[in-house]
Amino acid sequence: MFTTGSKLLFGASGASLVGTLLYGILVGGIMGTVGLVSLTAGLIFLAGINAFIRDANVATDEVTQFSGSAAAAPRPASSVWPIGVAVGGVLIALGVVIHAVLTVIGLVVVLAASAEWLLQGWAEGASSDASHNREVRGRLAYTAEMPVAAAIGLGLIVFMFSRVMLGVPTKSSTIIAFSIVATIVLFGGAMISRARSMSAPKMFGLFSIVSVVLLAGGAVAGLNGEREIEEHHTTAHYAELDKCGEEEISADEHASQTVAGKANSSAEVTLDENGLSYTRPGLNDPQTGMIQLPRSNANNILFRNETSEPRRFIAELAEVEGSPARICTALVEEGGVQLLTINYAAPSFDPAVEESGGYAFVVAGLDDRIEVVVP
Repeated sequence: MFTTGSKLLFGASGASLVGTLLYGILVGGIMGTVGLVSLTAGLIFLAGINAFIRDANVATDEVTQFSGSAAAAPRPASSVWPIGVAVGGVLIALGVVIHAVLTVIGLVVVLAASAEWLLQGWAEGASSDASHNREVRGRLAYTAEMPVAAAIGLGLIVFMFSRVMLGVPTKSSTIIAFSIVATIVLFGGAMISRARSMSAPKMFGLFSIVSVVLLAGGAVAGLNGEREIEEHHTTAHYAELDKCGEEEISADEHASQTVAGKANSSAEVTLDENGLSYTRPGLNDPQTGMIQLPRSNANNILFRNETSEPRRFIAELAEVEGSPARICTALVEEGGVQLLTINYAAPSFDPAVEESGGYAFVVAGLDDRIEVVVP
């Protein structure tokens, strides 16, 4: 006996076969004939399958088949993973248009959601006991899900905190804001610890509220953008721009005014009321006018300011073999000391060095000069 679905499919197959024969005889188009033959074959195939499974119905006289029929199987549990796969597909499509990062994130979401979906479907068929199926799934999945979820959650917390820290107007307001947050966290932890017990729903609700507040704060700060942070360059950067002058630069802010005792200096240059002078290790008598230093070695020069005004020490070099025209220290305050390391790449008699005026030690804003001879 044919079922209703089989009758409909066999009728459609017969009508398609008749149409195919009429088209082939009357019209004779090759493409149309092939298409109609393919349609007829497909309908006959579906009709055969439907007749074999009998529309997935169980006859009333086959009592033993009721327990094994599709209708007797338990309803699949609700799942969020299909939505995850759909969201991942949307991210992939957006990434093609907007940015490749979205495509990568979409692929990760699709793969993760698909794996979870397959795992859930496998676990639901493990037995007829739903609690046992959940236990089986948990034993297999929790060892991977928990560390990944913790890493993602911690990453979001760190990222949102960073957006908030960079979004507040000043550094002082950052300290104040996070002092308040720390106080709230401490107070909340103390209140939770005082309670003898807290139910899982209450704990979940509390952490959900905290997470939403944190995510909202990070999102708002991220959309507003980072605060303007002034870029602080080194003295080498300003030397390349020929700004080793008396004016204060960003590299002078909070510059160290002391040097360690193990500096291994080649010479100590001092500026006092008598002008610019230097002393060599082991020699106590100040010298002026000219100093000789080795080539292709690191020369550590200490500069000590004994005047009442901040001064900048400058080593005049020559633009040979990629070396800069000059290097300088930050502003040295009264009684302060700074270190300048110099490596002379060419001797003083090199034509390029002689053309540039030779090597020398000078102080910005003063005419005093110590000539440097490099053999």
